Amino acid sequence: MAAVVLLLLPVFCSALPQAKFEATQAQFMRVAQTAIQYLNYHQGSPSYLRNVVFLGKTSVRSIPGVGHQYFVGFYTKHIQTGQNLGKCSATVLYRKKISKPVIEISCTDNKGGDQIKEEDYRLYRKLQDASSPDELKYFANIGSSYIAWKESTENVGYVMREIKDAKKWLRDNTLEFDYTVLIDSDVSKNLSCHMHITWNLELPIKVKYECISEDTSAYGSGQESGSSPDYFFETNF
Repeated sequence: MAAVVLLLLPVFCSALPQAKFEATQAQFMRVAQTAIQYLNYHQGSPSYLRNVVFLGKTSVRSIPGVGHQYFVGFYTKHIQTGQNLGKCSATVLYRKKISKPVIEISCTDNKGGDQIKEEDYRLYRKLQDASSPDELKYFANIGSSYIAWKESTENVGYVMREIKDAKKWLRDNTLEFDYTVLIDSDVSKNLSCHMHITWNLELPIKVKYECISEDTSAYGSGQESGSSPDYFFETNF
């Protein structure tokens, strides 16, 4: 559906007068970061996790009656290892009165698909037996990317600042994780969030969350799984 909206926009917009709209570099960086958070969650791969390093070509236009459409090019590295992962380009549409953006993103990959699958498989097998704080951080980054994308608006972005605690357990062939994380906003209230994440190589990753702002007022919520762990690993980062 998102692709259809973006494909039809040029036809729709050609008949409308174009209003001039300018954005700052900070705004373009916020848009690029939101696009990569969207990608991190939807890829659901710890080997593929990206972070924006610096911007390339950017532009924005105001579409009367619709909203603002951003075009951003940017370069990425793996969010934890620092490995160069190539260039991305994204089209991000913020519609009036609808905070969740419509995102189309494509990236060149310095890792092949088979390499990504192999690295994910090795991590999956390792986590079935043991885990380190760095390995658990992969899934905190995936879950916080989901929250940041869901809660972001055109003028507010989010990024994970700290992992307060983490738990992991194995249920059948599925790894499950619980986290408490602090997520910073660039302009508004910071969030404290609990996340429950399930990861099975054969299924898409799932994230459920509940957040409160630092003044303890309710902010966003998701449904808990309600299951108790067979065993768990705890750490402070």
